[in-house]
Amino acid sequence: MKPYNKSFVFQEIKRYSDLINQGTCGDYKIVKDTIIKQELQGYMYENEEEYDIDIIQLYKNGSDLIKLTPETVESSYGAISFAHGKVGVIGLGIGYVVQEIAKKNSVEEVIVYEISEEIIKLYNNNFPKNKKIRIIKGDAFKAKKNKFDFFYVDIYKCELSSKIVKDYKILNELHEIEEYAFRGLEHFLLSCKYEDIVWIYIPENWISMSKKAYEALDASGYLNSYKPLDEENVKKVLFEFKEILNA
Repeated sequence: MKPYNKSFVFQEIKRYSDLINQGTCGDYKIVKDTIIKQELQGYMYENEEEYDIDIIQLYKNGSDLIKLTPETVESSYGAISFAHGKVGVIGLGIGYVVQEIAKKNSVEEVIVYEISEEIIKLYNNNFPKNKKIRIIKGDAFKAKKNKFDFFYVDIYKCELSSKIVKDYKILNELHEIEEYAFRGLEHFLLSCKYEDIVWIYIPENWISMSKKAYEALDASGYLNSYKPLDEENVKKVLFEFKEILNA
């Protein structure tokens, strides 16, 4: 079952590996390397299978920024599935999420905020112009006010921190957003304790995305390898959200 179907995940990785060329622009470089088992963890579960695969990676000054791995495909699936209407995205990356969102018939326009001109150039070198995609170079947190049906923040690498809460507050004050999501959302909610979360207003799309992710994880057999996030950190971030969501 998608997004945890191995054939689907590897098909996505290979398809984009064929689409995207290696190249350098300023401080940024796209390379394709064979990644071994230990570095191919999944979204919300620990991988125990052995396989090697060519992975697209984006580096900045030698430091790894983004990899198109099973975790990336699996953690992006919910946001891509739920995106509709006018969509806002923070973080262009190698283009996977933006391209997949733009393919949807239910999506009318994708506005992408990307601060790096070099990343934009690398993207434009690999993908043809798409009338549905508009890239805005600049700081997303200082952008002009806009209205979005769906907004996705794709800059956290599935890492949970207080910055996610601060960004949520800033962006929802800056824009008029109907539905908001961020990378790692499902893992965050599914790691919350019932007694902590029951008194907090949780957006409906967050609940739906997390429910579908759980069902897919269970149906695919990976639930036995599920790894929750750190309990104390989850509780801290949840109660920071409470101050905003229950207001």
